[in-house]
Amino acid sequence: MNKKTISEMTVQEIFDAVDSGMAEVSRRLASGELDQSGRYYTDEELAAQAATGGQRAHAGQAKASAA
Repeated sequence: MNKKTISEMTVQEIFDAVDSGMAEVSRRLASGELDQSGRYYTDEELAAQAATGGQRAHAGQAKASAA
């Protein structure tokens, strides 16, 4: 990684740095790393699934009343 400050960079180096950063943001967003949308279960829920052979407990989900 280049340790130059922006005032020391050429225009092309600045463009390359911005492009690289935007590509990384896109990659992380697509994989769910950025907003953690790819993570659906807590570590405890995953461990419980492994211990019970895949039976999920829906923790914290109460049925809504019709009223």
